Amino acid sequence: MTMRKMICNTIKLGANCNFLGRSSIFSSVLLLCSFGSGKHAVAQLTSDLMEREPSIRASQHTVKVEGADFPYTATAGFLPIQDEQERIHAQMFFVYYAAGHKKASGPRPLVFVWNGGPGSNASLLELGALGPKRILSAAEAGKNDRTLVDNEETWLRFADLVFVDPVFTGYSYATTDEYQRTFLSDKGDADAMAEFIRIFRVHFQTQSAPVFLLGESYGTYRAVGVADLLLRRGIPVSGLMLLSTILKFAPDADIGSALILPNYTAAAFAQHKLDASYMKDLSTTVSESQRWAETTYISDLIQGDKLSIEEKEDASRTLEKLTGVDASIWLKANLRLTADDFAIDLLGPSRDRYVGHYDTRVVGTFDRAGASYDVSKDPSLDSGVESQIVPYLRNELGWKSDAFYAGPFGGRWPSPDSPRADWTSSRWDRSGNSIDRGPMLASAMLRAPRLRLLVASGYFDLSTPFAAADYTISHLALPTEARKRIRLVRYEGGHAAYLTAVVRHQFSHDAEAFVTASPNPSP
Repeated sequence: MTMRKMICNTIKLGANCNFLGRSSIFSSVLLLCSFGSGKHAVAQLTSDLMEREPSIRASQHTVKVEGADFPYTATAGFLPIQDEQERIHAQMFFVYYAAGHKKASGPRPLVFVWNGGPGSNASLLELGALGPKRILSAAEAGKNDRTLVDNEETWLRFADLVFVDPVFTGYSYATTDEYQRTFLSDKGDADAMAEFIRIFRVHFQTQSAPVFLLGESYGTYRAVGVADLLLRRGIPVSGLMLLSTILKFAPDADIGSALILPNYTAAAFAQHKLDASYMKDLSTTVSESQRWAETTYISDLIQGDKLSIEEKEDASRTLEKLTGVDASIWLKANLRLTADDFAIDLLGPSRDRYVGHYDTRVVGTFDRAGASYDVSKDPSLDSGVESQIVPYLRNELGWKSDAFYAGPFGGRWPSPDSPRADWTSSRWDRSGNSIDRGPMLASAMLRAPRLRLLVASGYFDLSTPFAAADYTISHLALPTEARKRIRLVRYEGGHAAYLTAVVRHQFSHDAEAFVTASPNPSP
């Protein structure tokens, strides 16, 4: 029984308060009654307590799309994750956008959206690309504030959208410390999200709507886990959209070095560090880099100490040509550079600047030469969304909370003793976690013959290399029929590629084609 029901039942017993409850709530009610406060005090206490309870708020809006008003309903609130005894373990916060009209042909597709981290909330996707409002880029805003404007590329054009904050991000929270530990693991995280989707479909009566899942970064790993659980529960999933994909952690060092090389080439292209012959076309140059990485380079790395000095020197010269980093640096590093080192070495010997790990077109400056990379200070993560999401929820959607809208950086009270990066990740229980969800994805594709997959990547991203995503997808051991349901795309953007205007347009229309396509007939 919920708190609301218990209080209401207590009130129904009358002002004499003959009901002897054990909770502090009932004790407070009894105390007020014994001092003669009567019905008025009980009603006031009830009102105060119910005001603090999670609620769901809906509001009506319009957005301009192609010059016309597009009506929609925005619903923000919590849905509870509870066990078989109806004990609430967590409250998960969401924002649900539904078009103001329904197509006669049937229910609109329903896209569940989350980010990664695992400590990131969903606001970047909501205000950066998909939702009815978007934040102006720094270039668009100029010297003005980065305010919100109508998003003509909103995915509401073709689907209803549910942005979900995993437990311990955004406003989502576990109800006790003990329960919290349940959600801070790969398995518990995916299980909670799958349960949220089940509850959402029941609560909003959307069981007939085709379900699509969109995850970014770690959210792609989460999406595969959620899809697997939903399918096991008999809930069909029509499609997975994976952006900046990471399905396998801790890859072999040699393979990892080879798979990130094309991203190094793209970074060098963006920073004009390549010879003129390589600066004509990004796609062509990167493709050459990937071919060399997957053939000669990986072979050289695998040979290790068997490689002669002459062969190493030859490889280092090719690496200089493809990355703009001096051959001597590659040679000294035994032909392997970490993303942290490359990001600094690319910009020259001063070592006081670096290219952003999440968008290598952006340059950051160290406080002092030789300082170590600090992800929380990386300017390629500065989207401006963090300062806009809470005012938007309060003023536009009417969801007013004084709670901290969490992460990925920082944390709730009490304050940490020292700065930390992804604050949820630092508390993550990694014992027993799978490092590779490729086999799980392959199993889902085989069990669900209509499940389709869209894998999108940004060229200018050092955190989730696109060649690594290609590698994972090409090693799923799927039959030809299943592979036909997979599409891989690359965009001239960073980790959150959609923050670039051209990519936002491309991504929106690629997603529309993907979501609205007729499903393959069952075999």
